[in-house]
Amino acid sequence: MEFKLKTGLATKYSFILALTFVSIVGCKNEPMSGTTDKKESVTPVKIPRFNQDSAYAFIEKQLSFGYRVPGTEASYKCKDWIVNKMKSYGADVEEQDFKASFLGKTDVDATNIIAQFKPSNKKRVLLCAHYDSRLVAEKDADESIQNDPIPGADDGASGTAALIEIGRILQENPIDLGVDIVFFDAEDQGDNDGAQDTWCLGSQYWTNNPHKRKYNAEFGILLDMIAAEGAVFHKEGYSYQYARDYTDKIWKLAQAMGFGDLFQNRVIGGITDDHFYINTVLGIPTVDIINTAGMSSGKTFGDYHHTHADDINIINKRNLRIVGQIVTAVVYKTYDRSFKKIR
Repeated sequence: MEFKLKTGLATKYSFILALTFVSIVGCKNEPMSGTTDKKESVTPVKIPRFNQDSAYAFIEKQLSFGYRVPGTEASYKCKDWIVNKMKSYGADVEEQDFKASFLGKTDVDATNIIAQFKPSNKKRVLLCAHYDSRLVAEKDADESIQNDPIPGADDGASGTAALIEIGRILQENPIDLGVDIVFFDAEDQGDNDGAQDTWCLGSQYWTNNPHKRKYNAEFGILLDMIAAEGAVFHKEGYSYQYARDYTDKIWKLAQAMGFGDLFQNRVIGGITDDHFYINTVLGIPTVDIINTAGMSSGKTFGDYHHTHADDINIINKRNLRIVGQIVTAVVYKTYDRSFKKIR
C-alpha cells in the first residue's frame, strides 16, 4: 500500500505520519528467566510448543468455507466452526451479534466470538484477531476482479488460526491465568477513501459493548497478517503510544528467542486496527503484531495485500510458527510472572 496523507487519524489502509518516534537500536538479549520476587514466587513453567502444522491446517479450514465476508454463508460456517473448536478446547464461548454497514451494504448480520479460559480468574490477558475476509480486491492488478472478494489467507485467517492453536495449547497445558481470545468480525470492510471508523466494526462494537461489565485485562495482543512469506514486524505507532512497555517486552523476547530477523526495532506510524479501539475505548494497553514488510519499498503492506494473491500460497509456516510461539511464550511467562521482568 502507498502512503496517503490524510487529516484525522491513520488507518490500517492509509498511514499518517503525525506520530514521530525515535528509532530504537536493536540488541541481542539473553533468554529471559522465570525468576520473580519472593513474594510473588511462581514456579517457572515450560513454554509449550506451538504446532505450525496444526495452525496451518486451521488456515486451510477457514479457506475451505470460501470468502468469509460478513453476512455470507461462508462467514456463518466459519463462525460456527470457530465457536465449536474453542468449545472443544474447554473455553466458555459467547457470540456477540451486531449489525454492520460497509461498502454500500447496510445492516449486515455480523458476529464477534469471545472465548474465555478461566473466566472467573481476575488476572486476564486478551488475545484477538479478525476472521472476516475483504469484500473487494481493490489493489489487484487485474481490474476485472477488483470487485471480487479475496481469500484472506494471511489477512484474517492467519491470526485466527494462531489463536485457535493457542486455545488448543491452553487446554493441553492449563495454567492459572485468565485468557480471553476474541475473534472480531467486519474488521476488513472499510473504505480506503472514507472515515477511519469504516474499519474495525467488530472491535468498535465490542469495546463499546464488552461481554462483561467493566471488562479489563492486564494487556492485549492483536494478530493481523502474521504468516506471509517475507513478513517483517515493526513496532506499530499506536502500540508504541499506548502500550510501549508491552511492545518493547514482546520485541525483546522475540529477539532473545532468536527471531530478530522478523521482529525489528523500527518504530513506524500508527495503523488503525482493532487494537486502536481497545486502547482508546477500553484503556487496555494492546499491541498490534502486524506485517509491514512493504515499508522497505515505500509502501506499508506486502504486494499481496487486498489482492487475490492473499491465498494459501502466500503462507510461510516458519513465520506462522514464530509469531505463534512468541505469543504462547508471552502468555505462559505472564502466568509465571517472568514476562514483566523483561528489560
